Amino acid sequence: MLKRKKSKKRGFSLNDMPTLKTDKKSKLKKHDSEAFFKDFNKVGTALLESLVQNDTEAFIEILDAYLKVNRAQVAKRAKISRSTVQQALSKKGNPTLKTIAKIVHESVA
Repeated sequence: MLKRKKSKKRGFSLNDMPTLKTDKKSKLKKHDSEAFFKDFNKVGTALLESLVQNDTEAFIEILDAYLKVNRAQVAKRAKISRSTVQQALSKKGNPTLKTIAKIVHESVA
């Protein structure tokens, strides 16, 4: 049997997002997704809303996307290592509530 070639999973990068061409008549604003994740109020509101709706997957996804942009800053303010922050939200990670609380508190504080 022939082996199938599997494409490698692409890493997350805001810069690798595909751009779509539109006609010149449409009035679309340029969206900077990185700017959204640098605004603590917007991120805090999104995290709180996901908790209110009991959507833990959305909470982790929002927090992970925020940390991809601000991981080093959050780790420094929370006084935990960058690798701990990264491992806590990985699929293999099993963070304690204390670790998540530190990360969230420093993310939105």
